[in-house]
Amino acid sequence: MPTGRENRWLPGSAVRHPGAVNPSTSPPTPYRSVTLSTDDAERMMTLEHLVWFEVAPGVSALEGIDTFDFARGGALEVSPLGQIGTVAQQAAPLVGMYGAYDMALTVPGPIGAVATIAMNGLTWVGVHPDHRRRGILRSMMTEHLHGIHDRGDAAIASLWAAEVGIYGRYGYGTAALEVMLTLSSGTELQAPAHIAEAAKAITTHMAPAHTGAASAAIQQVHAAAAQRSVGSITRPESIASVWFRDTPKRGGEKEPRQVVFAVRDGEPVGYAVIRRTSVWDDHNNPEGEMSVGEMAAVDPTALHALVSRLLSFDLISKVKMYSRSTDDPLLWWAGGPRTTRTSITDGLWVRLVDVPKALTQRGYAAACDVVIGATDETCPWNTGRWHLEVGDDGVGHCQATRAAADLELDVAALGSAYLGGRSIASLAQAGFAVEHTAGAVGRLSRAMRADIEPLGTFGF
Repeated sequence: MPTGRENRWLPGSAVRHPGAVNPSTSPPTPYRSVTLSTDDAERMMTLEHLVWFEVAPGVSALEGIDTFDFARGGALEVSPLGQIGTVAQQAAPLVGMYGAYDMALTVPGPIGAVATIAMNGLTWVGVHPDHRRRGILRSMMTEHLHGIHDRGDAAIASLWAAEVGIYGRYGYGTAALEVMLTLSSGTELQAPAHIAEAAKAITTHMAPAHTGAASAAIQQVHAAAAQRSVGSITRPESIASVWFRDTPKRGGEKEPRQVVFAVRDGEPVGYAVIRRTSVWDDHNNPEGEMSVGEMAAVDPTALHALVSRLLSFDLISKVKMYSRSTDDPLLWWAGGPRTTRTSITDGLWVRLVDVPKALTQRGYAAACDVVIGATDETCPWNTGRWHLEVGDDGVGHCQATRAAADLELDVAALGSAYLGGRSIASLAQAGFAVEHTAGAVGRLSRAMRADIEPLGTFGF
């Protein structure tokens, strides 16, 4: 381990970057913060429909908010304006809203292991179309991130971005890619013989996805499979029971969600939540499509058995699988990117809410000793210099220091590299990290990398 570095620890917080200002969490005038409850279901769904212009017929307002965590969400309202063409309102309309889930995320552990840490998942973010560009989103994001820090919920936050140009300014960085595979029905998987042979001992069957029994079995596999891959998110039990709930009117003409289970020795070892769409060509030949919204397996053998079943359905011509990875065995069993018609977009965005805690919670692939200069406009307690010291065992410890920074970067760049898929070196090459001590970027980059690319986990 390198020695001789000056380490004069500061209690409580890092050395602040000159000019660091604590942003206000107060809403801009004339808006007011409001604490939501189930009594606000109608105006919550009114705003939801205005923001996303997607309406689920037959779903009540209370059903629409059944996964909302009122302890972690927030909203802004404004007095009724009595505008021309609008009906007089007694309740103040909501102009902005956000929600969050208390989740867990798998991250790189020491020397190739996988660790699980707490994560706050941001969702339900929306601003009324008539009230954009007035500071509402910035107020809500500041309130959300400061709330996580003040409560001590988690050292990191994350989200799936509807629009990619928004969340980088609030310190989020793309940490995992969303890989989508489209396979032709009947595709033969070219897995090694020992995997294909062992998969024959696994049985599969279908069940409606919305039942309590199905939800319990899905959650069992969901939690077990998450421990195998970096980037896996675990749903809390509080929302697992309603996550795949369907209503006839919500589905319309679509098939209600089904789940295909893979079972070995009487225990579920894999699942795929599917929905099929009936399609016929001009000559009355079946060209149905299957969408696999979520799939997980506890090992490659279970994955092989599960996917083999999905590729064998009658009346289906193609199967589209979401939330996979560039290191997914399925991608290569099926012949590679061309055969699977692979498409890639951004997936999970990660944001460090507490830099020293977040860097201490994850593990590392190699020993490392660097001082990181971090900047963070929204969460100024992160702005400063942080000494990261990692031993040969891959266990790290991060504390504030007065020592000069070996490299500097924004908190969004740290979020991008946090799961080990994007390297500090590539971020530096793009100008998102600046090296002051020769070799510092390379040392930190090698230490933070993961052996396998993060999984493209489910959206929330």
